[in-house]
Amino acid sequence: MDNVQVRGPEPEREDLLSRVEDLMEAMKDWERRPVVQVGNVIVEVVKLPKKEGRKRVEPEKLSLHVRMADSFKGVLVASRDDLRDLVDALSSKAVAEVIEAIEEVNKKKRRVEFKL
Repeated sequence: MDNVQVRGPEPEREDLLSRVEDLMEAMKDWERRPVVQVGNVIVEVVKLPKKEGRKRVEPEKLSLHVRMADSFKGVLVASRDDLRDLVDALSSKAVAEVIEAIEEVNKKKRRVEFKL
């Protein structure tokens, strides 16, 4: 008989899952906890409240909130598919070309006028 070892989740992953479960219990609705800041982009965990509609009830859940440092509003990302779609969209050639054009237009308008 072969020695077959069944591996469970990795200890680091178990620790992360445990910490996220603890966050879910400890956080209040709409509370945010920072995860990482890269340049002007901030990624935080936010607790979304329970949603009650006419036909169904969605339980409270955690989501990632991606926003700029000088903004309160951002994008909620609640699944790997959403994250993948967001990354793909932002890394597309079309978006890169449009942002380059936006930067050029903004450079032309970068003049501050003061009223006397």
